[in-house]
This record gives sequence, C-alpha cells and structure tokens, in this order.
Amino acid sequence: MLLAFSATAVIAVENTGASQIRVPKPRSVHDVSHQYYMELLHKALHKAAAGRPLPDILPVAEMEQGRAVRELQKGQIIDLFWMGTDRDKEQQLRAIRIPLERGLMGFRMLTIQRNQLEKFSQISNLQQLHKLTAYQGLSWPDTKILQQAGLKVLTSPVYENLFKQVNAGRCDYFPRGLHEGQTELRERAALYPGLMRYPDMMLHYPFAIYFFTGKQNEALAKWVEQGLQLMINDGELLKHMQQHPLTAHVFPLSQFTMAHWLELANPGLSPDTDYTDRRYWFVPADFTGSEFDKNLPAVQPEGQSPEQHHM
Repeated sequence: MLLAFSATAVIAVENTGASQIRVPKPRSVHDVSHQYYMELLHKALHKAAAGRPLPDILPVAEMEQGRAVRELQKGQIIDLFWMGTDRDKEQQLRAIRIPLERGLMGFRMLTIQRNQLEKFSQISNLQQLHKLTAYQGLSWPDTKILQQAGLKVLTSPVYENLFKQVNAGRCDYFPRGLHEGQTELRERAALYPGLMRYPDMMLHYPFAIYFFTGKQNEALAKWVEQGLQLMINDGELLKHMQQHPLTAHVFPLSQFTMAHWLELANPGLSPDTDYTDRRYWFVPADFTGSEFDKNLPAVQPEGQSPEQHHM
C-alpha cells in the first residue's frame, strides 16, 4: 500500500520500517543517473538509521522537475526527489543542502554532432558561443543560467528528446554535467553514433543537485541530511562517486586538461549556499591538479562576469 508522507507516514518511516519513500521513476531506460541517487539515498538512510528500520525506496511515476516540485508540495504521489537547486525550489520545498555530487553538475561539457567539431574548435569565448543554440530540459535551473548569460536555449520537457534534437541538427549543443555526457553517450551509442562529447571546452557555474522533500516531511529530511553529513565526514560520499559507473570515470580530475573554461554566473543560487566549504564542493582549481587528486582514496571504479580560464 502506498502511503502519503503525511506526519503519520513520517512516524511510520521512523518507527516501523513498513512504509515507503516514493520517488519518481527513471526518465528513460537510458537514465544512468537514477540508480546513483537511489543508492546514495539508501546509504544515507542506513548511515543515520540509529536502529530505525529502513523504509523501501519505491519509484512510482515518471515526471519532469516542474511537476515534481508540485507533487512534493502535495505529498500525495512522491516524498523525495533529487534536483538541481535554485532559490525558488528552496523556498517551496525542504532542501537538504548537501551537494550529492560535489557540484560536478556545474561543470558542463557539450554534447555535439561529430561533424560540427571544426565549428566548435573555433569558439574561444562566450560571445562566440552566443551565436549557437543550446538544448535543455524545460524546468531545469541551468536553463535559466544559460539564458541569463545571453545564450540561446531551446527546451523540451522530455529528456530523450534532447539527444534526438541535437542528433537531428535542430540545435548545436546539449550541455551535460562532467560526469553525465560520457556515460549517456555510451548508453546511446547505437542510437546516436554521430554524437560526441566536445573535449576542449567546459562551462562552469556554481551549481548543485540536492535531495528535496516537502516541507511537511521534516523528519525524513533530517534523517537523510544526517546520513549525508556522516558520509561526508568519513569520506563515504566521495568513495561512492569514485565507485559508481556514473561518476567513476571523472577521477582523477586532473585528466581534464581543457584548452579553456567559460565561467558563467548563477544568479539563482540561494544565499544560503555555502560555496566556501571544500568538503562539499569541487572548484575549478581542483582540476589543475594534482593536490586534490593526491588526496583521493585509492579506489578503482566498479563497473563574476563571463571569463575565460586557461588551464
């Protein structure tokens, strides 16, 4: 039986272990990120369980982010979801302000058509990128970030359509988180052999994926928050990133010797965001080196105005 996560259901999660935490389903059969966040949620709950039985995590419905926000507020269909943060979401929902991938989502490489490689090799600044058109999800916070930087952006509410449109040449590029593009293209190699990740440019802006609940689910939010904090303190969150197929391939960070970075502002970043605590975030300086990579645990994978930064 599905439980609406009212106060009664929160008590059930804390005390009985019989209830469920309902989350959206994967965006498609190729959505490799869904399992990353599901596993991370399970680990956080387990880490801070303190004797409480663990609830089942149940994917119940596919939905884009705009609808997910509304459903979390109601608490009738889903109880928790992971989304890119912005001020609006943090006002409407209970944000668990711990970046789930140390801000990697704000390091964006471009998925493009292979036959456009020469065109992109001529771009060295943001003004030149203004001439091209990006494709993004309809309700994604980074859609606004790109638009506020003066970039042309088309949108779709359907995740898989984003790849289809780039492949069809109806837009020029699809910015993806540093950890996303390579894995996404590998999953879709048979469908879109003409797509590639452009290796010589990276967009960067402060950005994070958080877990969100409805404000009525404070007990659940605190449980997850405590678990994530414990995972950060003992290095388990970073270890999760190093081991999971979605993120393992980005380590060491010093492998990304891009010719240039394009820095974008994020006006939608909440003032409550602590971007100075290096336990939670990667920053561009980490990619130059070596100092951060030396301190990584030796784990092998299981399976501002716009400004140019030279590496």
